[in-house]
Amino acid sequence: MKKVFSHAEEIRRRVLKKSWLKGFVTPDYDEYCITNIPATIYKTFGIGHGSGSPLVDSELKSALEGARKIVLLLVDSLGYSQLLNVLSGSRSMLHRFTDRSVFLPLTSTFASTTPTAQTSLNTGLTPQQHAVTGYSIYLKQFGLVANMVNFTPSVEFRRDVLIEAGLDPSDFLGAKTVYEVLGEEGYPSHVVTRWFFRNSALTRMLHKGAKIEPYVDTPDLFITLRRLIESRSTEESYIFAYWDTLDTASHVYGPASEEAEAEIRSMIYSLKTELLDRVDKGAAKNTLLLVTSDHGHHTLVENKTVKVPDHPRLFGDLQIPPTGSSRAPYLYPKPGRLESVKEYFAKNFEDGFLLIESEEALKRGLFGRGEVAEATSDRIGDLIALPREGYSLFYPYKPHREEFVLKGGHGGLSENEMLVPLWALPLGR
Repeated sequence: MKKVFSHAEEIRRRVLKKSWLKGFVTPDYDEYCITNIPATIYKTFGIGHGSGSPLVDSELKSALEGARKIVLLLVDSLGYSQLLNVLSGSRSMLHRFTDRSVFLPLTSTFASTTPTAQTSLNTGLTPQQHAVTGYSIYLKQFGLVANMVNFTPSVEFRRDVLIEAGLDPSDFLGAKTVYEVLGEEGYPSHVVTRWFFRNSALTRMLHKGAKIEPYVDTPDLFITLRRLIESRSTEESYIFAYWDTLDTASHVYGPASEEAEAEIRSMIYSLKTELLDRVDKGAAKNTLLLVTSDHGHHTLVENKTVKVPDHPRLFGDLQIPPTGSSRAPYLYPKPGRLESVKEYFAKNFEDGFLLIESEEALKRGLFGRGEVAEATSDRIGDLIALPREGYSLFYPYKPHREEFVLKGGHGGLSENEMLVPLWALPLGR
């Protein structure tokens, strides 16, 4: 087991060393990044596809050899250090499974948010290619800022309003999903997701080409996975599963809270008792379970939360309110006001933020590799405010809603937001 974690620590140090922004962790798109998971799956199934680069870690390659069924469990908001603590703990209930597994860190995308990272995980494209650059993005064709989780204007409470305005989520990306690519090669795909997401616009966009398998709560997620693994109809297939509860707990209570830790324990307990302990080893032969995340989480400090309406001069310098997220805000200064915005940050927020011009960030590779989609530049503004420890930049798009101060956030480039786990566990051994 010691070898498993020493290998992971070696990769972690290598990834941190490659970061080109001092004090931050930039995505390692060329090597250890979640954007390369789809290409790794394609290679395992012998499919030649142009998106991304397969993960080349030698120990992971060994675990993938001979796999004919791959299960990717995405635990929303699970940081690398959080799963490391669970697996390496002396009282870990997963102790006997760890020795025969592979564990390593990957970086998330920028921004480290669910819409951005999951779009990459479900297409193999980097953010600059798919142009889903944050939680809220400016949609030029509609002249508004949209919430990309709910597919609705950011000021709206209802879901999927943009569909009523003519947006077709299944064609929004203009690119094939992993499931469509696999399907064309004869490999069926299943997506196991919570029942109230099954018909959402985001599901229709990201999981096109897969059969949707809804679940109600954590235990039946793993029961559903076990049944799919044991089914003869899925002998050569890809199964994607999504568990979202930790993200909510981390936002509300904070990622280091007892409540968030309890959610992780609950998920791990169901993973062990309903899947790992009960799966038929014969049926699970040549099945590999991959556990990963879209991003980690960062503890927010209330007196470091900059509320844009409290700064009328800053707000007056902007053409539209900040987009993205509070930990990765994109700023759109009015013509001639870019330097004014920079000066205001330098004077009023000390060292709370690093401002980087969006075009420079694009050139340096913050948004990935490959062809830059035409919409990308429209959706990243002129400046990016990168918050340091505890800071965030908040704009209330729903001002009449009772304000609730979140204790956790993500989107930025801190280590705990950017480093996520990849745990590979052969199930048939």
